[in-house]
Amino acid sequence: MLVKTHTRFRNTGMLLVFILIQIPGNLTSQTISLEQCIETALRNNRTIKLSQQDVLLASEKNQETKGNLLPKLNGMADYRYYTDLPYQLMPAAAFGGPAGTYKEVQFGVPHSLNANLQLTVPVYNPTATGAIKTTRIARDLSELQLIKTDEDVVLEISNAYYNAQILLTQLAFLDSNIVNTNKLVQTTSLLNQQQLAKGTDVDRLKLQLDQINNQRSTVFSQQQQVLNALKFLMGKPISDSIEVEIGGKTEVERDFQSQVTTDILLIDKKIAFNNSELKGLQNSKLPTLGLYGVYGTTGFGTTGSNSFFNFHPIGYVGAQLSVPLFNSTVTRHKIVQKKIDIQKTNLQKEMATEKSKLDLINAEMQYALANQNIVTVGNQIKLAKKIYNNTVLQNKQGVANITDLLMADNAVREVQQNYIVAMVNLRKSELEYKRASGNLISIKN
Repeated sequence: MLVKTHTRFRNTGMLLVFILIQIPGNLTSQTISLEQCIETALRNNRTIKLSQQDVLLASEKNQETKGNLLPKLNGMADYRYYTDLPYQLMPAAAFGGPAGTYKEVQFGVPHSLNANLQLTVPVYNPTATGAIKTTRIARDLSELQLIKTDEDVVLEISNAYYNAQILLTQLAFLDSNIVNTNKLVQTTSLLNQQQLAKGTDVDRLKLQLDQINNQRSTVFSQQQQVLNALKFLMGKPISDSIEVEIGGKTEVERDFQSQVTTDILLIDKKIAFNNSELKGLQNSKLPTLGLYGVYGTTGFGTTGSNSFFNFHPIGYVGAQLSVPLFNSTVTRHKIVQKKIDIQKTNLQKEMATEKSKLDLINAEMQYALANQNIVTVGNQIKLAKKIYNNTVLQNKQGVANITDLLMADNAVREVQQNYIVAMVNLRKSELEYKRASGNLISIKN
């Protein structure tokens, strides 16, 4: 029977699924511990590297918003050539005409050039101040998401490593069964030659041996594929050859100190982010105040027989106050939407908190049960082997027939499979217990 592998999907329990890639390994293999696998993955895993880039982007976004409160200096140049000079209306009385009438007059020269420097200094801008706080929270949120990504990778690495160990244990069982069945085939063949056993008995044992060999080939292929998946998660080349440590402890630490899970911390940070965005929308109704100064030169000129181009300095300072008065209720509706988002996030936190408590209770029970089962099945293996050895001895003495021997052998293989299942459940429950108690990784902000 094949070992099923599972992986956890968020908020749907534990499913162990691996994308397996079969590539032949090198002749020499490096034995690597789970801790080494995790350390390598935290350095080289590509998903983690992508999440690290998100943190860098969020930090740069925060620095960008801070720049909105710094003084800004702009250089401006404007050249105009008037094909038609602009008109102005002048009172006709200024030129001796009748009062109350006006005369069109063209002012200026065809060529105009402005070259200025403008300095603006924000004095009060609540929208920009709120954006700085919002982007800072967004940066913290991306850092928490990086921790969440680390935890997911640790979970995947642990699942792959444990599965490789379990398959290695199954290979050891199958190798032992092949040795024992080979001995039985040889012994029964000798008995058949002495007409003390039937030829069908030999054929049955050979058939069983062939089945075990085929099963071993399948399990070996599975184990190599899981190792390839493990290398992929670690960020190592698939061409590298590694091996997991043989066996592994069946009694694992039970008393984890419960911590706030990263999922809850993420929701808390999302609530803070939404509140900051709401504050920013409310601040957009407030006025903004800024100072500015302009210094430069203005040139006027004309062409023709009396052509000239003269420059004159210009400079002034001022203050600008901007007061939002009406924007068609757009801001009001945005504020209402954001309040609804906050209410939804608060409900999500309540659900996540209750589910976290439920998951922890269930994980503790499953963990305790899995530890009991692994001990029980371990004792069953010892008993099944004892029965098998006694049956082999009885068969040599002619007390037990080949059917009794096959039944004892099948009992050994069945309890071996039960042990594999118990190991799978133990590793699954261990990882789920660590996840539910917030102990997948030790670093948490």
